[in-house]
Parts: sequence; structure tokens; C-alpha cells
Amino acid sequence: MHTNAFRWLDTAIASNAKFRERSEKLPTQRTPGTVAVITCMDPRVNLEAIGIPPFTPEGEGNSSVRIIRTIGARAEKRSLLIGLFLVGIREIAVLMHTDCGCCAAYDKMDAIVERLYQNVEPARLKRFMDQVGEPFPERLRAWLGAFSDPYTAVRQEVDTIKALPFVPRQLLVHGLVYDLATGKVDVVVNGYAEQHR
Repeated sequence: MHTNAFRWLDTAIASNAKFRERSEKLPTQRTPGTVAVITCMDPRVNLEAIGIPPFTPEGEGNSSVRIIRTIGARAEKRSLLIGLFLVGIREIAVLMHTDCGCCAAYDKMDAIVERLYQNVEPARLKRFMDQVGEPFPERLRAWLGAFSDPYTAVRQEVDTIKALPFVPRQLLVHGLVYDLATGKVDVVVNGYAEQHR
């Protein structure tokens, strides 16, 4: 799957040397904070849309909000547990977005399965398929957490987080959807309002 045409690591290391030359204010101390955002790994999700500033050119960080990036903004249990009981997170926003890869995966499961067959050795693929189960395309869709609509999915993800056995009842969990085309953020689940139900 790797081609020699582009060597990303080489450019990353060269960029790091330039970064170190100009970086004067690297955040080395842990900043206390009680808020986390679970969002997608898609680089198009601009967290400035919800008030989280980027690092300054000198390397200084201006936010105490913890950021957890996963495919489709799906909660990762290890990060949640450490965030809640070591970091002290008390409020979480799940920030999904339009045109998400999880929507593409939902719609193009056959293409994913075909590429698995093309690129993974048969014995390894069989082990993976046995783990996921049959019927493989449908079970793979569930295993990936793929979805067809981010507005429905964010509501489901909030409910999933709240139902985890280690999550305290008082944890505030919001569900938001970021529109890539406009930058608008829609509140699908307001954790403050849900807390009083």
C-alpha cells in the first residue's frame, strides 16, 4: 500500500526542525480543565467553530479543553475513563460533522470489503472476518460504527456514552453537528436540558 513517490515522515521531521526554531512558548504544564470534545479525525473539522483556538505560531496553547479525535467522533472507552477519573472531565461535547467518512463507509461497504480482499493476506483477512462475524458486510458496518446521518448518530452516541457502566449520572454530554460547508454548529442534544429529565 506504500509508494515511494511521497515520504511523509521525511517532511514531518523537516517541519519539526523548523517548528523547534520558532517555538518559544510550548505548553509543558498540564492545564486543568473539566471539558472534553470528542470529534472526528477528519482534518476539515475546525475547532475554532466552537471557540477552541489554534496553537500560536510560537507554539503556545490557549485552551484547556481536551480533544479526543476518532473516526466518526465515536467515544473511545479508555480515553473516557482516564478523562473522567484522572483528568476530571465533567462535561463532554460529541461533535460530529456533515460529509463524514462514516457516512461514506455506511454507503460504500462493498468497496471497503473489496479492498480488504485486494490488500490483506487471505489468512489474516479470515481471522479478521471471524472476529467481526457474519454476514460480514453488515457486521463490519456495525463494527466500524458507520452511520447514514450524523444528526441521528450524534444522539445515539450521547445515549451510548451515558449508558456506559463507569460513567457517572451527573456527567453532562452534549451532541453537536458541524456543517463543513457553512461552519454552523447545530445543537442536537443539549446536556443541560437533558440533565433535568
